[in-house]
Amino acid sequence: MAQEEYKQFACRDIGMACGFQVQAKTESEIMGHAKMHAEEAHGMKEIWPETERKIKANIKSKSVDVPGKM
Repeated sequence: MAQEEYKQFACRDIGMACGFQVQAKTESEIMGHAKMHAEEAHGMKEIWPETERKIKANIKSKSVDVPGKM
């Protein structure tokens, strides 16, 4: 089993009382999911630059086991 590097973000990492978390290969994918979630779950039509900076500052890298890859 091989490991791959993924990015991870959770709303609670920026102080939100929310269980949302996402893993993706790139920061760009994380931001896309976070923006969609912010609109659907929190009613935010846009993410303000300050909030976007907070999200990006709290994206963590995580090694994930990938079955079948060597």
